[in-house]
Amino acid sequence: MINTKKQNNLMFIIVILMGGFLSSLTETLLNNAIPAIMREVHVSQTSAQWLNTGYILVVGIMMPLSAYFLNRFRLKPLFITTMVIFLFGTLISVMSSTFTFLLLGRLVQAISVGISMSLTQSLMMLIFPIDKRGSAMGLSSIVIILGPAIGPTLSGWIVDQYSWQMLFIILIPISIIIIILSMIFVRNITQPTGDKLDWKSLALSSLGFGILLYGFSSIGNTGSVDLSSLVMVVVGIIFVILFVIRQLKMEKPMLEMKVFKSISFTKTTILAALSSIALLGVELILPLYVQNVRGVSALDSGLIMLPGAIISPIAGRLFDRHGIKGLAIIGFGILTLASVPMIWFDHTTSVVLISTLYAIRMLGLGLVMMQLNTSGVNALPAKYLVHGNTVASTFRQVASSLGSALLVTVSTMTAKLSANGHSVTLANTATGYQWTFMVVTGFSLLCFLMAFTLRNKTAAEITG
Repeated sequence: MINTKKQNNLMFIIVILMGGFLSSLTETLLNNAIPAIMREVHVSQTSAQWLNTGYILVVGIMMPLSAYFLNRFRLKPLFITTMVIFLFGTLISVMSSTFTFLLLGRLVQAISVGISMSLTQSLMMLIFPIDKRGSAMGLSSIVIILGPAIGPTLSGWIVDQYSWQMLFIILIPISIIIIILSMIFVRNITQPTGDKLDWKSLALSSLGFGILLYGFSSIGNTGSVDLSSLVMVVVGIIFVILFVIRQLKMEKPMLEMKVFKSISFTKTTILAALSSIALLGVELILPLYVQNVRGVSALDSGLIMLPGAIISPIAGRLFDRHGIKGLAIIGFGILTLASVPMIWFDHTTSVVLISTLYAIRMLGLGLVMMQLNTSGVNALPAKYLVHGNTVASTFRQVASSLGSALLVTVSTMTAKLSANGHSVTLANTATGYQWTFMVVTGFSLLCFLMAFTLRNKTAAEITG
């Protein structure tokens, strides 16, 4: 006899993960389409880059609100609403005849993604008991890693074969399917608290994270640090500090900062942020290297990265049985060892070697990325679970933006320095990427060393 309850639970989880995958896929889906969009709608690269920069801004602004939404509204209508918003943004982009409407559609998508990215992880934590969370977050890691990794590959193939509009068209049936399935299988497993939104916190959060992410994105787009971008970063940091101070003083904050009283949560959040830089930073830099230095097409550069993307994380059950410390040491050890040879990548490096090392790096990251988050949240009391996930997600988003800006800046500046005042050659460009991979290796080594300080098993370390 078929167990209907188990089937419904499985479908509930599948629908939640489908929503998370759609969000993570959209993050990098336009990476290879920017040149085609520039030609068709007649905009400069600076303007076109807003399709990514503006997207990052809105996601970063919405993320701190996800804990409030999950506590304030019932899960089923909340999840369906986020998917409907995503579909609405996609339709705007498909039907847009001008860059302004295309950008508007992309920003509407980002509103949904900013909520659903951390919502997915929080729900996986809520659905599974503490001794099964490692396996649950192992499933989530497939979403987190696979989506951004296959985005450029899919984008390159679609743009080569069809048009950039097709990138949005394919999202329409997927969104509709998720909405229909969510109406059937998503359940209200959370209990709304009726919290009211603190508008001052919202203003400080939006200004702080928005300006900070914009500053980082500006640095990443130009590959240099100018006065205006530096001022924006400083101003953004000031607003974020004011936001944090206000949260610490409030009885019911929009985002609970007391989670950082847990030493284990703080360590794992820092490591997860550094891991995110190691993941998304290389996903940004490696395609640039293989296209600009190795002369590989956009589609082929995506295919080079695909073997790393399809290695499913196997660490969930190991984490549930043995804890985080050993996994982190092994995972970051693999990551560091695979990153070191990248320092010597040049215009003659075999694409097979590039793809193999990238796949090995992804295996190392797959062992630790979501398990770090699980270990950190396990160190919090149940009432802080959603806030802990939201804080960690926001922290990773800011770190990813900062890391990407840093890596692009290092690449551009070292290439110019190696040219010594002359025109930048292919060799100079390769030198820039080598220095970038050196920085990535440094981050990986730092993570490896920090892994030795982790607690193997964590339990609630704070009471309130």
